[in-house]
Amino acid sequence: MALDINQQIAELIEHASHILLTTSATDSGDGMASLLSLKLFLNKMNKPTDIIVTPTLKNQLSFLSGSENIKTSTGPLKKLIVSLNTQTNKVKEFNYDLHNDELKIYITPEQNEFKKEDVKIQTSNYKYDLIFSVGCPDLESLGDFYYNHSDFFFKTTIINIDNNPSNERYGQINHIDLNLSSCSEIVFSLIGANNSELINKEIATNILAGLIIKTDNFRSATVTPNCLHTASYLMELSADQAYIINNLNKNKSITALNLWGRVLARLKQDTHYHLAWSLISQNDFQKSGGTIEDLSGVVSELISHSPLVDITILLYELPTGTIDGQIFTSANYNALDLTAAWQGVGNKNQAHFQLSERKLITTEQMVINQIREIIRPAH
Repeated sequence: MALDINQQIAELIEHASHILLTTSATDSGDGMASLLSLKLFLNKMNKPTDIIVTPTLKNQLSFLSGSENIKTSTGPLKKLIVSLNTQTNKVKEFNYDLHNDELKIYITPEQNEFKKEDVKIQTSNYKYDLIFSVGCPDLESLGDFYYNHSDFFFKTTIINIDNNPSNERYGQINHIDLNLSSCSEIVFSLIGANNSELINKEIATNILAGLIIKTDNFRSATVTPNCLHTASYLMELSADQAYIINNLNKNKSITALNLWGRVLARLKQDTHYHLAWSLISQNDFQKSGGTIEDLSGVVSELISHSPLVDITILLYELPTGTIDGQIFTSANYNALDLTAAWQGVGNKNQAHFQLSERKLITTEQMVINQIREIIRPAH
């Protein structure tokens, strides 16, 4: 009998020696909560596991169990192996010297001398032999992590977990469920399929955090009966909803809220094109104390809930004087298509782009007019 998808994943986990967990560079929290849940689960199965994410996500959910072990770099993915055939001539002495960026290895034989043909140089296999990508509609949404290690992703087995209809199904196993409200629900079903006894308070809390973040504390229109049933079951397993809510609210710092106020004060709308945008100067960052990382919050928490907004654009000055932009889109538009002229990086729902202009006003006119031209045929 053929294995179902959860059984297939269990088989891959069983035979994996080192597992990598990662999520979209623009993840809002559901992906990160899923990774932290998976890591705790895999640790219980004695599987070496690393969470690798973009630096901006490292402290996103620092209150959840396991977050202290999140990494922002893989380190070397392969090792150089120098092999010496000692079948006919044993090693008497071995030492090395590192000088002026040059490593010299000295091997003294027991007799005669070693020959060049006794030495073989090769590279090891990749450090990780299995990848879980969670909440990534495509590999490009991993950002620099993917672009810097694309060969690794093409040559390593990927388990692709998502609930996004735009997912490109790039994994060897694609666990895509469009009927669930969050990736955390998929992870819950994966763990519960064969190892429900391993779901302790910490894992349950991490999964519940993902549900709460993705559904805006169950206020989103995407909430399903299954989502509510899962949340109820997780709380029966001692998931701490109050702890999650309190910490999510604490993460909204005064400085971030000050910056949000400045963004909203300058918010402009084009109701015909369902378009909203705002400008943020260096003065805004300095006076509010907020950072670029705080900008996505004002969109996800406030602007995106408006039924009159399908596309939100934030243009902001960098300390260097140049201008960058972020675009957030509903399912009706593709953020990467809209920012193709500026080589936007991200995924279909959110992208970051860089501009050569150095004045916010002129940049605003250029970008908004360009976006209007792209979406005009639909109106």
